[in-house]
Amino acid sequence: MVKEWDVLPDFEPGHITLPSIPKFQYQGRLEDELSGRLSPQEAFFLLELMLTVRAVEEQIAELRDGAFKPTPDFQFIGATHLSVGQEAVAVGGISAVRPDDYITSTHRGHGHSLSKVAFAIRRMKRQDLLAFLAAPDDGASDEDLRERAMQHHLFRTWAELFGKEEGYCRGRGGSMHIAEFALGHLGANAIVGGSIGIGTGAAMASQWLGTDKAVLCIFGDGAVTEGIFHESCCLSTMGHLKQGPPVIYLVENNQYSMTGQTRGETTSLDYLAQQAAAYNSKALNAEVVNGMDVLAVRDAVLRTVEKCRAGQGPVLLECMTYRFYGHSLSDSRTRYRSRTEEESWRGLDPIKRYGEQLVRARLATEQSIEDMRQQIVERVRQAAVAAAKATDPDPARIADGLFAETTSDDIGPEWKTINFVRQPRKATRDSEGRILFRHAIAEALMEEMIRDRRVLLFGEDVADYGGAFQVTAGLFEIFGRERVFNTCMAEAAIVGAATGMAMVGMRPVCEIMYIDFLLLAADQLFNQAAKSRYMFGAKATVPIVVRTTVGGGKGYAGQHSQSLEAVCAHFPGLKVVAPSTAYDAKGLLKASIRDDNPVVFIEHQLLYTDRGVVPEDDYIVPLGQAAVRREGKDLTIIGYSKMVQVAMGAAELLESRDGVSAEVVDIRTLCPLDLDTLVKSAEKTGRVIALSQAPRTGCFAEHIAYELQERLFDKLKAPIRIAAAYDVPPPMAQSLERENIPDAEKVARIAAQILSQ
Repeated sequence: MVKEWDVLPDFEPGHITLPSIPKFQYQGRLEDELSGRLSPQEAFFLLELMLTVRAVEEQIAELRDGAFKPTPDFQFIGATHLSVGQEAVAVGGISAVRPDDYITSTHRGHGHSLSKVAFAIRRMKRQDLLAFLAAPDDGASDEDLRERAMQHHLFRTWAELFGKEEGYCRGRGGSMHIAEFALGHLGANAIVGGSIGIGTGAAMASQWLGTDKAVLCIFGDGAVTEGIFHESCCLSTMGHLKQGPPVIYLVENNQYSMTGQTRGETTSLDYLAQQAAAYNSKALNAEVVNGMDVLAVRDAVLRTVEKCRAGQGPVLLECMTYRFYGHSLSDSRTRYRSRTEEESWRGLDPIKRYGEQLVRARLATEQSIEDMRQQIVERVRQAAVAAAKATDPDPARIADGLFAETTSDDIGPEWKTINFVRQPRKATRDSEGRILFRHAIAEALMEEMIRDRRVLLFGEDVADYGGAFQVTAGLFEIFGRERVFNTCMAEAAIVGAATGMAMVGMRPVCEIMYIDFLLLAADQLFNQAAKSRYMFGAKATVPIVVRTTVGGGKGYAGQHSQSLEAVCAHFPGLKVVAPSTAYDAKGLLKASIRDDNPVVFIEHQLLYTDRGVVPEDDYIVPLGQAAVRREGKDLTIIGYSKMVQVAMGAAELLESRDGVSAEVVDIRTLCPLDLDTLVKSAEKTGRVIALSQAPRTGCFAEHIAYELQERLFDKLKAPIRIAAAYDVPPPMAQSLERENIPDAEKVARIAAQILSQ
């Protein structure tokens, strides 16, 4: 296929004109909104919810300093990042999106969480309210049910903040990681900017699935200088996208990243929205909004969310606001900001000023507002008392929810691909039924993309070119750019977007060219994809596959030859797969794509041209099952990926030269690790060598050695030995690289030493 566009030279002199970014355009009043865009009941609810958000956070402050104790022996632990003063952004922004739209949030996210669920409750039908309450229909009125639902919402919020089983995330996430996937809240995030990639991916998936759902991706001013913000903006404005993803990047600019002041200190910009001009000709439809005015925020989101639904996203809204407290309650804030500044912003208190508008519009009186405030404070207090008495999670169930036990094996024909750009074709087998390892990978991808059209493939150079190692060649021609597409160079955003896509119903496969480059995506893989399910109380399902390669032996040196699989294995929640044969490459990749957990799938570059018998029929190789590649009785050699070939070579050497019978075990998946097979083999032979291409210190072979020695110490005939690389970065020089990577001869020498003991 010929690319759809050409890049031709054009050196005509001229100037680049950057688009103008409007600021503070909304000058409306409540009376104007009441003429059509806002009912009196909705107007009043905006104040009620802002008061609720503030009451919760002020009680957190009282809990922290001991002024309020819900039970006599109560001890408050956990994070205390308050958004007092910022209520207009959370309430105004979320009031303008639909209940089925998505939000992502921040470590300062109590207002976002409270608002997302509260607005959903307000719009629920009777059966939805009963389901939310998990209660039978007792004949109560809808309004009574809504009141009970709101109280239940407050209870579950407090329960999460207190680390209780009844909390939104079963106490696993706490204040900084609260989520409610059933109502479109994809999670608060303790990593600054951590959810921007996720929000971007959720919007891309929404567009692909045709659900008409938008994403309100909320983050603070500090996140705008994080790499994930830049990468996500680049990803969401890629030129080949037919429409812009329906995502609103909402910057909650409270003027301070932590103690560093955004304007005049940590940036040279008057407004962070100015950065939007870098990303597309529309400057992300950016606006600067008065974040102290709930109606201004609501207006901006109402207008721009419709742009997003019409395919004109993404949008950047910078809401100028202020936090009345410090970064956390341990921060007195007096060392880095003046009283004059603080008093000026407090004079714009969004709750007070909006309350005055309600009074002027004759929807309330000062006394009725005060009465409502006191009622809300009491309601919030009662919920906190109930939550303090809730259930502490059982330590015996500490691992609950780490992995999903489900797969997409039984999806049926609903998602089957019907239309193709070009008809699919299997790889050509030789006379023995063999194909190349890389063709086995491509065939697995093709079969799963046919079976399930929610499977997408994307990454750097994977489309027309077929990937750096030609592994994905031909898939673009079959499925087109909608299913197989290149991304900008943005490893963090690639993995983050895949995570967001998976959370809302897709099954993405993304490629990171070298495992060395995974370190650029470390936060999105290790802090987001790996932890989301557990951290959010087993509500998140994240079926992504991150395909990557390891090298060594090609002279690529220290930044293209590392073996970082043990780093991936260190993060609970990830499955890590490393096939050694073409048959396993296909079967394990198909199993990984169907698995409902994030999988890091590691392909060794030196295996790509190996041949193996690979059936054309549909099959999978289950994750978590090792394979005995060679039976033996004197010694066990354990490896994975390319090291299995080294182990087999060593076993043959030992047998031909010394008459030693070595058993070779291919673990195939590092996580989950099939210890039963390893223990059985080690128990039989009494001697073990574990192989790794990584540096010896901290390599996965060390973990294998520990696990076996813990279980079999009294049955081993000699200490377990490790054959691994030196503790140096991979060298380029051929003589050094050969010395660094274990080979059959080195393993055989270690075996001779073990056998002599």
